Amino acid sequence: MEFKGTGMTTRNTISALALAATLAACAPATPLAEAPPAPDVRFAVTDTADYNPRSVNAVPSDPPTLKVAYGSASDRQYGELRMPQGKGPFPVAVIVHGGCWAGMGGTSNVAALASFLARNGVAVWTPSYRELGSDGGWPNTFADWAQGFGYVKTLAQDYPLDLKRITVMGHSAGVTPAMWLGTGNKGDAVVKGELPAVQAAVALDGPLSLGGFVDADAMICGKPVIAPLMGGTPDEVPARFAMLDPLVNKPLIKRLLVIDGALPDPDPVVLDGLRAQGIAVEVIRVDQEEHFNLLVPGTADFALIGPALLKIAGGR
Repeated sequence: MEFKGTGMTTRNTISALALAATLAACAPATPLAEAPPAPDVRFAVTDTADYNPRSVNAVPSDPPTLKVAYGSASDRQYGELRMPQGKGPFPVAVIVHGGCWAGMGGTSNVAALASFLARNGVAVWTPSYRELGSDGGWPNTFADWAQGFGYVKTLAQDYPLDLKRITVMGHSAGVTPAMWLGTGNKGDAVVKGELPAVQAAVALDGPLSLGGFVDADAMICGKPVIAPLMGGTPDEVPARFAMLDPLVNKPLIKRLLVIDGALPDPDPVVLDGLRAQGIAVEVIRVDQEEHFNLLVPGTADFALIGPALLKIAGGR
């Protein structure tokens, strides 16, 4: 009897274990915690230098796919095209350099940024233009901005450019043409022919509305530059300044990315007015406040703005 009782107990134990195993097999597996995404090395901070208008020109960059004249009136009427690898068609970023409209900058300032975007699937066109001291000012500088920008239509005849996805980026003084090229009224006196539509604009630490900087230009640039650029003061040539006021001459863009760095903060009235027009406005404030580090991949400033730049330039 003792043996039989022991056998019965053993069978009961085996049955219980089998049932437990079956139930365990049917139970849902405990989900494993997802590993955090790996950091994007494209935006890693690898460069701690502080850059100025000269040193930023020495930052390594890729040679342009094409360097070509877009006009014949001046040797400043040229641009550089950098194409991504692949078949395309590719979104287009037109980057306008700064330099106080007075020859203090150039296409070399933005070559590293252009190279970064091209390596990441964006076709980049960086036009030069006449400035104060090189036959620039009204109307020649504006004519070059328009003609240089419009040349992307010619480039699209030989390169796979998606002209329905154009973003204009401006750094510092280059923000003025970046905003102007996205507006509806560009002035019959300086624009010849129909220009491509601009989908988005990027203001890299520059003035959204030129009139508000009239009293600050000498402090920022070391000399008055706005009145010489415009051919007069706001009181003398009000229509020209109105053409550069986005609350008067409304932009046709859908999106605007504003990078707030070393220069005075963007006017909140202008930002609110642009939003009221239906434009999606994003503002990124860069605490480091290094005006030229924004243009250099690998700096802490670029790490803050790089993802947003790539997103808007890619038409996403």
